[in-house]
Amino acid sequence: MSDAALFPLTWRVVRRRLAGTPPAVAAGLALPAVIAAVGIADSYATAAKLFFFLLPHVFLVAAQDVLRTDIDSGVLENALFAGGRFRDYLKAKIAVVAAASAVYATVLFGLFSAWGLATGRFEARFAARFGLALLAGLYYVAMAGVLSRYLRAGSNVLAVLLAQTALLIGLVASASPRAGLLDYAATGRFPGPGPALVFAGLTAVLPNVIVYVRQPLFAVEVAAGLLAGCAVLDRIVGRLELRRPA
Repeated sequence: MSDAALFPLTWRVVRRRLAGTPPAVAAGLALPAVIAAVGIADSYATAAKLFFFLLPHVFLVAAQDVLRTDIDSGVLENALFAGGRFRDYLKAKIAVVAAASAVYATVLFGLFSAWGLATGRFEARFAARFGLALLAGLYYVAMAGVLSRYLRAGSNVLAVLLAQTALLIGLVASASPRAGLLDYAATGRFPGPGPALVFAGLTAVLPNVIVYVRQPLFAVEVAAGLLAGCAVLDRIVGRLELRRPA
């Protein structure tokens, strides 16, 4: 299989899997429906807050099981992937998942922006928030890709969602009338290194928060995490060996 044929083949595989995965289809249809419902029932501004916060999860849902099923199913032992070509395929698959998610997110952002422009409520800062949402989304692809080496059938996405749920429950349970982590993040000022480090841990698990945090260091953290995740993924796939039947 030539390099020119690799990406078209990968795109066909990714497209069929996403279209045949009920959670991915449901998430893709639910997000614009929820945003539209919130905008109509409440306001465009409220819908915008929800839209940019949830948008990175499009990437997370799309990145479910990007490695493990292909590795265990035996499909990579096909002659098409002989000579280590299966590694190129897996790397291309991750890239295609990220690109497809980015295109879908851009289409949604275009529609959402058109709605705002038509009603006179679009704000220039939304473009920056969209860029941060894309960064968080790509971080999810890298994170889910690493987890997918060890977890299959969407368990990588489930693991991330469970960790985020536990984290949010902890934040709500520890909330008090005094200023908390989210308040510090909203102003970009932390009273000391302790709260800042705790929020950095929160950002590592829930990178969506960078969309609204005024402190740019947390966006840098996510960018660094993305690069580290890509490096780990490259190492994992580059050292991957298929099991040979006895």
